[in-house]
Amino acid sequence: MIDYVPGKQAWYEENEPREGKAVDAIWIGDVADAEVPTCGLTERVGAVRARVRAAGSETCVVVNSERVVLGLLRTSELDGDPEATVEAVMRPGPATFRPSVTLQELLKSMRDHDIETNSLVTTLEGRLVGIISRADAEATLAHEQNGEASA
Repeated sequence: MIDYVPGKQAWYEENEPREGKAVDAIWIGDVADAEVPTCGLTERVGAVRARVRAAGSETCVVVNSERVVLGLLRTSELDGDPEATVEAVMRPGPATFRPSVTLQELLKSMRDHDIETNSLVTTLEGRLVGIISRADAEATLAHEQNGEASA
């Protein structure tokens, strides 16, 4: 038995295993893609751009050594001056979602705020769990709903 002092919600927000009714809903921590390109503050944009494009992505998450999210590089930043540092051009403090947010909650927020791209998933301390696109979230939810309807 584990005596996890911070509590059940903190456990969920760290994307730890769950049981009981908590497994009934699909949480974004379950489906977020952990294979997202990351970079550090002192890296040069040109080197990061090459790595991001080689990975087939258009986004790079700026993290520190503990994978705490510091910022984001999108296409406009990646297409900028290749000699600039990531820190100089990044979008600081991007919006993030916790792993315990359901797909329905994520999609409602994305629709309400007209977000068509990716959303970052982080722990309570801001450590990167992964990334999820609106298209992937919608497809996963539709697949689950179709599976429930045919069951």
